Amino acid sequence: MKMPTLSANTTSRSAALSTLWAMLDTPEQDDSPQATPRVMVGTRLASLSSAGACKLLKRGISSQAIGPLGDYLGLGKGVIAEYLDLDRSTANRRAAKGQLLPIHSAESVLRLLELGQMADDTFESEDEASAWLRRPHPMLEGDSPLELAKTSYGAQRVKDILIAIRYGGVV
Repeated sequence: MKMPTLSANTTSRSAALSTLWAMLDTPEQDDSPQATPRVMVGTRLASLSSAGACKLLKRGISSQAIGPLGDYLGLGKGVIAEYLDLDRSTANRRAAKGQLLPIHSAESVLRLLELGQMADDTFESEDEASAWLRRPHPMLEGDSPLELAKTSYGAQRVKDILIAIRYGGVV
């Protein structure tokens, strides 16, 4: 099996992912085992249960997560704000004040993070995964997977394609 080489871009993506998860994984008052909403393997998300996602969303996700998410996906803050259904200036203002994202935007953060992780697991390198997510795709009527992932139904379509690529299924 060919081992992917680590480029500077891959290293910065890994650092951005670690930063993002550190922001999402701030400890709650609750020290019970159920307080940890995810399982990490290195900087990889092994699973995010629906219960864990609900806890994250209920607690809230800081607007400051926009920067690391953009770095991880290889997109600017303005593009990420658009994918989160936020105006760029609103996103910048909320991040500067350390405010939480609206629930629909927080949900989009988790959706984009999940797709990024699925793409990383599907392709040989993180750079290839990042490029695939940003490139227009013929099976998505010319939209990029990240553009289509603005909705949960679009994200499900992207997941179906990633699963078919990974396991050789029909889409």
